[in-house]
Amino acid sequence: MKISSISFKEPPVYHEFPPLYEGLGLPELSSFIQQRFEFAYTLGKVERTGLGSIRFYKRQGDFEVLIPDKLPGVGPIKLGNLKAMLMEEAKTAFIENIESEPEKRKVYYGEFRRPRKDAE
Repeated sequence: MKISSISFKEPPVYHEFPPLYEGLGLPELSSFIQQRFEFAYTLGKVERTGLGSIRFYKRQGDFEVLIPDKLPGVGPIKLGNLKAMLMEEAKTAFIENIESEPEKRKVYYGEFRRPRKDAE
């Protein structure tokens, strides 16, 4: 498996969570910066494309590559290898995009409460 190209589709987006949720230590409720990308990879003799995104969790300092759709011919082991290769390819460009972006696009999350049982 080989990655032939990677291109970012949009500028980085800053996802902000309220401080109440930041203090819980859960990565899924921590503020992060995300950027979507498109990539082309070669599997055997066939070249295919896929969509993914890279995230930087600000509090933990961790990076993560997400691939939302299943890729044909890629099982769990190959998917792990593909994510590692995409991380190597995309990480430095992602950091440069964060630093060079003049206008920050932000998404704010409010409170996450369960609806009341009697409410529809």
